[in-house]
Amino acid sequence: MKWIKFKDIEQQIRPDQRTVRKLIKQELGIEIANLQILFVTHPPGLQEHLHSHQQSFEILYFFDKAHYKINGNDYEIQENDVIIFEPKDVHGAIPIPHEVRILVVQLPAITDDKKYE
Repeated sequence: MKWIKFKDIEQQIRPDQRTVRKLIKQELGIEIANLQILFVTHPPGLQEHLHSHQQSFEILYFFDKAHYKINGNDYEIQENDVIIFEPKDVHGAIPIPHEVRILVVQLPAITDDKKYE
């Protein structure tokens, strides 16, 4: 698991006044034949079952604050943070009182890759 905290990333200002924050550049060490991008909304109070993905990476971009259990530890994730789950990282949402919106990138996209704990 890798956690990229938005607040810690240096902001660059381009000559045309665009701002850019390089969230991550990482070698994955796998061939990627396909990927899947999902927009996920967790309703308030969602208790997600702990699970892992056996072969795929999962990259989550959080639009809202969230609480997650990851590899046995509880984390408070801030809006705009990115979490990269490597294969077999066990994770799941912990209930909170508000909706959580997440952009999820799965690569490669593998049917039946999820294993519940």
